[in-house]
Amino acid sequence: MWFIVVLVGLAALITLFLCIPVELVFRANTEVRPKFSLRLIWFFGLFKSELGQFSKKSQKKPADKLEKPARNWLQEIGVTWEILQTKGLLKQLRRCAVRTIRSIHVRELAANFKVDLENPADTGLLFAFIAPLNLAINYFLPYPINVEPSFSGESFLTGHANAIIRLMPIQLAASLGGLAFSLPALQAAKKLVLYRWKRKR
Repeated sequence: MWFIVVLVGLAALITLFLCIPVELVFRANTEVRPKFSLRLIWFFGLFKSELGQFSKKSQKKPADKLEKPARNWLQEIGVTWEILQTKGLLKQLRRCAVRTIRSIHVRELAANFKVDLENPADTGLLFAFIAPLNLAINYFLPYPINVEPSFSGESFLTGHANAIIRLMPIQLAASLGGLAFSLPALQAAKKLVLYRWKRKR
C-alpha cells in the first residue's frame, strides 16, 4: 500500500513541477560580431540556466580527426519519405505541431536588422519583395519587427533581436506524449529501427 502512495505522491509532485511555466530568453546581436544567447528561466526566476552563448568564429578542422564515411543521402531521403507515408503520421504530426504552438506564449519579440548585398541594385531589388512582407508582419503582429536596406557596404546583416517565450511544460509533454505513443508514430519508429538494423548487418 505504501508503494502505491509513494508512486501517487511522486506523480503528483512531477505534475506540479510541470505546471510551473518556463521562459526562454533569446538575444541576438550582429552589430560588431554575431553573438547569440539563449537562457532558460524556471520556477518563477529562482532557477536560471544559460543554454547557449556563443559568437560566430572561424574554426579550423583538427588535422588528426578522421573523416566520417560518406552517407548515402538518396537512401536516407527514400527511407524518410517512406516513414512519412505511414498512415496517419502526418495527421499526428500536424496535431502535435498545433498543440505545441498553442502552448507557446510570446511575451516579448523585437527585431531590427539592416541588410546589405554590397550591390545597391541587388539590395533595392531584394527590398522590393521584402517591404510588403515587412508591412504585413507589422500589421498583423503586435511586435516591433523591422528590416531595412543598407547601402554602406560594411556588412551583410547588422542589427539585433530579442525574444521572451513562455511555455507550460505539462502542455508540451502532453502533445509530445500523444504523438510518441500514437499508433502511426510507433509504426514509423518500427520502420526506422528495422532500417538501422539492416544497415548494421
